[in-house]
Amino acid sequence: MRQHIIALVDCDCFYVSCERKDNPDLQGKPVCVMTGGGSKGIIVSRAKEAKALGVKMGQPYFQVKPQYPNAICIAARMHRYSEISKEVMDCIRTFSPDVEVTSVDEAYIDLTSLDKVYKSTYTDIIKKIRQTIWDKVGIPVSIGLSCSKTLAKLASDKAKSNNGIFVIRPDKILDVVGEMPIEDVCGIGRKNSEHMKYNGIFTIKDFVEKDNGWIRKAFGINGLNLKSELTGTATSLVNSEPSAPQSIQDTRSFEDFTQNLDYLEHELNGHIHNACQKLRRWNGFCGCVEVILKTKDFKYYATEAKLENPTNGDQEVRMTAVRLLKSLYRPNLIYRATGINLKDLSYGEIQQSLFEEIKPHDDKLSHLVDELEAKYGRGIIKAGM
Repeated sequence: MRQHIIALVDCDCFYVSCERKDNPDLQGKPVCVMTGGGSKGIIVSRAKEAKALGVKMGQPYFQVKPQYPNAICIAARMHRYSEISKEVMDCIRTFSPDVEVTSVDEAYIDLTSLDKVYKSTYTDIIKKIRQTIWDKVGIPVSIGLSCSKTLAKLASDKAKSNNGIFVIRPDKILDVVGEMPIEDVCGIGRKNSEHMKYNGIFTIKDFVEKDNGWIRKAFGINGLNLKSELTGTATSLVNSEPSAPQSIQDTRSFEDFTQNLDYLEHELNGHIHNACQKLRRWNGFCGCVEVILKTKDFKYYATEAKLENPTNGDQEVRMTAVRLLKSLYRPNLIYRATGINLKDLSYGEIQQSLFEEIKPHDDKLSHLVDELEAKYGRGIIKAGM
């Protein structure tokens, strides 16, 4: 079987790195990025200087401010981070077309046989990728290299404390990762981890030394695939064609708590535009709308409704979503966030019902707004009320 060479490129403290790219004065300072802003934000990204102070992920700003007065807390700018992410991914694709973007700050790249193309070692290739991303985009990355996605992920974790590069050679796999806790492997959840420990599996070596028959009985084909990945045979290959999402959610915490219905509706409109715009990029249609409300004390409320016809237009989704918001809203509650979830997504041809005609609405006006925003910037056109 052909051996693959796969790297995982992981942007370091991505949101913080984006802020430093736009404001170099933040270099070397204890920067934190938080959801929302004001006193109600929650920390979602920390510079190493902030980690050294003791700032924790998920810690609310009202705790961080008195405990760590030197920490610099900045409200997240997700649209800007998406723009910079695209720059990073485009840079990676200059080295190979086989790139699978898994999140805003991570991507796998298949480098198999490219050592001959570049007349260089694989280690030198990933060093070149890392330096190029820094030179062209200004974002630091860590890169792990091995012969499967699972091992590349473990290598990228080690790269963060190894000058940004780490390689797990096929002949040294268990020497490098054998004693690592099994829960460090990406994709092993709490339930599987507990089941493994119950059966005496505490390390990666413990797992790969188990008989295939036992693994198949305990964890099915996914368990066997994991064993193959951990022993150097890739079963999950780099897929440069991302699959269309099954649902699209957009939500964000407010800068301050609120009971104001008009404010909730205003914020919801922004989430509707974000979600529908992403749906239009996929040339998709939405058949069901779910509205989300989160209260000050972290309670979660949601309600949904089917649409008469699938659509990707802001206005049609907005009409249903605002109605749902008003049905969900309680004036005696204090809210911290709202959001939208587009469900029952379809792409291309819509399956017609035997009893009623389904007419998906491809909103040409919204597509035009998307084009204008791409050219002139977000918010160039405002919807009239």
